[in-house]
Amino acid sequence: MKTGDQTPLICYQEMTRASWRQFRPTTDGHVAAVSVDRRSQLALMDRRPSPSEIYYRPPAGVYWVDVSVHHAMLHLELPTAEGVFAFRAAIDVAWRISDPVRAVKDGVKLCEPIYRPFLERKLRDMSQEFEVGSFADAERHINTYFADRAVDLPSGVAMVRCIVKLAPEDSARNHIQQRTFDRHKAERRNAEHKAHLHGAELQHDWNTTAHGLAMQSLAHGQETAAVEQRHREELEQQRIAHYTSALQTGGIGVLALQLASSPADVSEVVQIMLHQKQLDLESARDVLNTLMEQRLITRRDVQDVMAPISKVIADRLNPTASLAHREPLPELAAPPVGPVGQVEESEGLDEDESDHD
Repeated sequence: MKTGDQTPLICYQEMTRASWRQFRPTTDGHVAAVSVDRRSQLALMDRRPSPSEIYYRPPAGVYWVDVSVHHAMLHLELPTAEGVFAFRAAIDVAWRISDPVRAVKDGVKLCEPIYRPFLERKLRDMSQEFEVGSFADAERHINTYFADRAVDLPSGVAMVRCIVKLAPEDSARNHIQQRTFDRHKAERRNAEHKAHLHGAELQHDWNTTAHGLAMQSLAHGQETAAVEQRHREELEQQRIAHYTSALQTGGIGVLALQLASSPADVSEVVQIMLHQKQLDLESARDVLNTLMEQRLITRRDVQDVMAPISKVIADRLNPTASLAHREPLPELAAPPVGPVGQVEESEGLDEDESDHD
């Protein structure tokens, strides 16, 4: 392989009969021999001429054509899809003369004017499909197209390989870098925003759960308190009903048994009993006073009634006598004896009236 076009591709050599006798075709494959006769007819020589050809039709000369593979580097600027930026392309081209006769006929001296226009036109068409930021995709697309593909060019030249490396120009590179930095910043801000939102959602879920637990605990507490309150009220109603029944029926034994099981109710029940007895005494006294005032009864009429009333008054004034087996109760104020005095006064009035009669 050779690099560049440093040596002539085609060399001409005049031939005589003596030269033809010593002529041997090359067998290394790097050089091809093209003969030209006196009528300028070209022919590829792949064998030694016969004696008759040497004596009767000897060629006028021989063109030695270099058919080995050559390498060349090209640097091109290729347009992008935006139109304002460009790719910088470094192209490694491998080429050779595939048709020596055609190359001799066209007088090929340099191959770059042959393959360069083709590559420039083809690469420009392909690069315009990609934006400047997609230079890697454009490079991969171009190399895939030329991979293991030999392209026949004019004048017997063939391009056997093409490898392209693309890079954005300096201004485009700065633009891509800044755009990449901005995208990274946006992605970082977006990630931070998502993390903040996720934390807020977690906190909201936690607050909602805590609120639900608090409300549930409060509801349970209220329900428990309501149940306990209803239970206390039911027990209180039962005790009140029991005490009321005992007071109304005079079941002192039953009342004492109940108070023995609930010592805390003793004082309250005793006060209720005293209050009830006080009401009974006041009611009886009011009845007698009313009868006396209306002169419906006299002292003689109430003598049979006064004895039991006096006993009741005495019992009311000393209630501990009937409850000697219980703890002493607080002393009560003696009820007024107004009705008895009024009865005695009424009796005196009756006696005076009788005497007057």
